[in-house]
Amino acid sequence: MSNRTFACLTCRKLQRKTQTLDSFACPICKSDCVRVHWKLHVPSPRKHKKWDKFWTEYLAELRQIAEFRSGSGPAEIYLPLLNQRLARAGA
Repeated sequence: MSNRTFACLTCRKLQRKTQTLDSFACPICKSDCVRVHWKLHVPSPRKHKKWDKFWTEYLAELRQIAEFRSGSGPAEIYLPLLNQRLARAGA
């Protein structure tokens, strides 16, 4: 079984855990970690500008997906990081 990357945004640590986990608490600071899509490469936490830019964009895309799935928001969205276009049926 393959692993997924979980990132702690508080202490800037990356962890690899089994893909069956939905959530994971950071062993260092005990805050919730964010599960990263398997297609994405997370920049090094040492490169602060790239790290911050990536997480700003990724979290915005996660919010767009949540809005799209709840039925609010536009009928079609494009996610540049994931390179995906989502459209509602009949749109």
